[in-house]
Amino acid sequence: MKRRLQAVLIAAALRLVHAALVELQELDPAVAEELRRLPVGISYAIYAGYCGPSLLVRWDGERLSRISDTSHPVKNTLRFKALAIAFRLFTGQIGLAHAYAQHAFTLSGDIADVMRLARLVNRAEVHLFPSIVTRCILPEQPGPAVSPLRIYARIFYGFLKSAY
Repeated sequence: MKRRLQAVLIAAALRLVHAALVELQELDPAVAEELRRLPVGISYAIYAGYCGPSLLVRWDGERLSRISDTSHPVKNTLRFKALAIAFRLFTGQIGLAHAYAQHAFTLSGDIADVMRLARLVNRAEVHLFPSIVTRCILPEQPGPAVSPLRIYARIFYGFLKSAY
């Protein structure tokens, strides 16, 4: 039961992170710049454990879109070794640097490209988590570019429109 609940919460967190990145592309110049530097057609995958939830996205030059078609493999992947570690990361209990220090995930593909995704996720966390949490789990980060309430409102509206 505990693993199932963790998997559901991680799946929701992955959807929320993706939605935040889509919205932050318009609202946060740092996110927009990082996305503009991505090569068109690059794809990423985040796997929470070996049987847990995942997020697969592709940059099409204008938007970071979720993909479900796995007919061609995703080269850049970040795979957490255990669902429990992914749960701790996506609930703000630890940061990516701490998970790295614990050897809690594996990377495949171009490491520089995967680290771009990590920077984008860190930037999204700055907007999604309260500042007391981000101070503990993230390396030095500037404050949010826009109000977190504005981000959450746009995400909620986007989910209502099935935009993600």
